[in-house]
Amino acid sequence: MKHAGFEERLDSIMVRGAIRLQERMRLAYFRGNLASYLERIGLAEGLEPLLQRGSLLDVQDEAVVLLASKIRQARKSGCLKEFLKQVNMLELLYKDQEQQRHVKPTGLERARHKHVQVEGENRDSAESAKERALRLGRLTLIK
Repeated sequence: MKHAGFEERLDSIMVRGAIRLQERMRLAYFRGNLASYLERIGLAEGLEPLLQRGSLLDVQDEAVVLLASKIRQARKSGCLKEFLKQVNMLELLYKDQEQQRHVKPTGLERARHKHVQVEGENRDSAESAKERALRLGRLTLIK
């Protein structure tokens, strides 16, 4: 079953995944556990020589390319959701769907929101003169 526009969505998933991977790798590198992080998400097997040299930028570049190829393979085999779950990036799949869906509030929801704003913004103007006099009459001045 083909999804309309999924290739464009896949590109955006790969771009956001690459950015997220680089951020997480940078954090792991400065904490001193970059190799264990890459092993945990399954990207360490192709990066062994680069990990031994210790250059973060080279490792990041190769890891992003490896991640993109694994995302494409997972898409072709039909297990993209499982792969994103394995690398702890499952929210990339759903975040893209939330951005495409734009639901307008109904008239009743807009009216409730507007009513709450009026009362919250200026309570005195929303009250009648009698209500204001009653509220102010209950207040006593303490000297």
